[in-house]
Amino acid sequence: MNIPPSLREPRPGRRDRPLEIYAMQAGPAGLEVPVHWHDHAEILLMQAGELALTVEGEPRTGRPGDVFYLNPRALHGMRSPGPECRYLAFVFPLPWLGFAQADEAEDYLRPLAEGSARVATQLPPDSAAAAGVLLNQAAAWAKSEAPGGWLGVKGCLLQLFARLYADGQIKSRPAETALADTLRAIAKYLEEHCAERITLAEMGARFHMSAKYFSVFFKRYFAQGFAAYLTALRLERAKQLLAETDAGLDVIAQAAGLSSANYLIRVFHAATGLTPGQWRRQSRAAPR
Repeated sequence: MNIPPSLREPRPGRRDRPLEIYAMQAGPAGLEVPVHWHDHAEILLMQAGELALTVEGEPRTGRPGDVFYLNPRALHGMRSPGPECRYLAFVFPLPWLGFAQADEAEDYLRPLAEGSARVATQLPPDSAAAAGVLLNQAAAWAKSEAPGGWLGVKGCLLQLFARLYADGQIKSRPAETALADTLRAIAKYLEEHCAERITLAEMGARFHMSAKYFSVFFKRYFAQGFAAYLTALRLERAKQLLAETDAGLDVIAQAAGLSSANYLIRVFHAATGLTPGQWRRQSRAAPR
């Protein structure tokens, strides 16, 4: 059996269609996406309920109609306590919006792709309303599979960035800070080692803090306690293994860093409202 070694998100989409649109719906026990980062741009369009976000250590709340732009490499996580939360997530590599022949548009797209400019994390109401129209149009084009539909998808996103520039929602980006580097390093280490036994004392020593200070620091910037975050990471790994392998619960629990199959079942049900077996069947029955 091949156990996937990492939870790092793969590059989304196909080579010719690198954008993915995810219809996110909270489960019976809510929704939780641990703090992480990736190299793609991600746009969230809120449709129902409330979503608590943490972006680069700053808490935000999403409600229907809100639009959030998650810049590449920005640390972010999401959670919602109830089943009402629903949103669309558009995930894509920014270079995809470029053209084979460079033109003036590249002068605006290149800084976004290179990271020297960034979009405001939460759009103001007028910009969000205009963005919502364009994002819904893009989703409709993508779903239609009509000839030329992906021209429509790309056109909507280009119009979106034109509107963001016109509304002053794109600014030059300051140089990376030591804090941002530290936060990404912590997230990366925990992602890669979450199946191992990790203590606050070890993490504090690794990042030159006392165990007590690391605990306070972590909760401030990751919006949840260290133990809860580590459990959430392990559950995400367990979900991946349930979806992608036929391994038994004992094997999955060990590979995910959970102490036993019984503990896996208990924390899995508390987080999702489902048993691991139910979640496996649902994930495999879902359309891809």
